[in-house]
Amino acid sequence: MLEKIRIFARFFWILLMEKDKNLRWGYIAGIISGITYGMNPLFGVPVIKNKGLDVNSLLFYRYGVATLLMLVYMLIVKKQIRITWKQFGLMTILGILFTGCSITLFEAYKYIDSGIATSILYVYPIMVALIMMIFGQFPTWKTWLSIFAGVAGAVLLSLKGGGGFIDWRGIVLVVASGLCYTLFIVIVNMSKQVKAIPNLTLTFYCFMIGSVMLFALSGFGVHLNPVPDVDSWLNILGLAVLPTAIATITLAASSKAVGATKTSILGILEPLTAIVIGTLVFKEAFTLNVAIGVALILFAILFMILTERKS
Repeated sequence: MLEKIRIFARFFWILLMEKDKNLRWGYIAGIISGITYGMNPLFGVPVIKNKGLDVNSLLFYRYGVATLLMLVYMLIVKKQIRITWKQFGLMTILGILFTGCSITLFEAYKYIDSGIATSILYVYPIMVALIMMIFGQFPTWKTWLSIFAGVAGAVLLSLKGGGGFIDWRGIVLVVASGLCYTLFIVIVNMSKQVKAIPNLTLTFYCFMIGSVMLFALSGFGVHLNPVPDVDSWLNILGLAVLPTAIATITLAASSKAVGATKTSILGILEPLTAIVIGTLVFKEAFTLNVAIGVALILFAILFMILTERKS
């Protein structure tokens, strides 16, 4: 145990001592994004499974509250809100992708455990790496090793104790969520128009467009269900702040600073967070294959950052 603590202490010390400030804060932002996005089941599952609120209604309130909070903050601190029409078109695409990622992930929670669902999502680092190769950005062997170690860990997390895979509908929904997430990261990293937009402004427009999209999917409010009680509103507030606003702002910042592929690897902290929450809060099983999967995920992230520091 003491040896593990020393390894993590050394890792964070090296990260904080990184001479390139942009790179350092890019890694830190990616870690924060991974952990906070992994909190989705902590706030979402109780409202869906225990309170019976449908996914579209939950996500509409989630994005609506996040949009209002960010708008108030941006007006108070006088942050840039105006963007060009071309940038607005790109924001529309990003908003649809990010919302699509959320819808498919939350629908998957109906078929498979929350920690497992968030874990299977992490086939997406391979998707990111393959798409970035189209644009001439080829990962090094060290990055590929980190990708495959992380994805192998996610696959192990998705296995039942007996070795069988769970409901295929949940797996299909989570893979679709991963594809949406992949395209979001790649566009943020590759588009010069998007890079010119401050992270807060980018996040605000994504949420605003997501809210409009979810309102339309609810039949323009016809099928929108009311929030049942105060506890549900508190969970929605938690969703709006942590795995929505903070996670997306830091995701955009990390992608711009360290690149899409490395940001996607840091995102593998999300299933680790989800597994911890699933085990401690929802009493989901923590088996040997889950333990090995967690170890592989931690190896993938530590190896990538530590070898980057030496190179």
